[in-house]
Amino acid sequence: MEKIGLIKSLEGDKAIVEIRRASACGENCASCKGGCTPTAVYVTAKNHANASVGQYVKLKLESKKVIKAAFLVYLIPLLGMFFGIAAGLLGAEYLGYGNIKELIAAGAGFLMLALAYVFISYKDKKIKEGKEMEIVISHIMS
Repeated sequence: MEKIGLIKSLEGDKAIVEIRRASACGENCASCKGGCTPTAVYVTAKNHANASVGQYVKLKLESKKVIKAAFLVYLIPLLGMFFGIAAGLLGAEYLGYGNIKELIAAGAGFLMLALAYVFISYKDKKIKEGKEMEIVISHIMS
């Protein structure tokens, strides 16, 4: 994944970079009636290019790592909820609670969803501690 951003500040060998998010109208806001305001995301990137404040830079992050993060954030909770519902239905049927099995399944689904978010929070802390998802300034734009 590559993005272009503007360096806002420097902190040692890292830079705070502003990345403009593209709006649905393709940044042609004058012709759009949506009323959206352009937003920006700020990221901390390793400054390998020795860029300075006010310069536009190209940021790089491996696409494989972005896909892994998306899988973690989007798919794990969904799978957790589905497995919780299935386990709740089967468990309620097995234990003889057939008349309220849907309620038990919903509770088990929400419980597994909550556990999935606890797992994601744990993994997020581990990823932040390591260098796995480090964004790097590859070069300065001219």
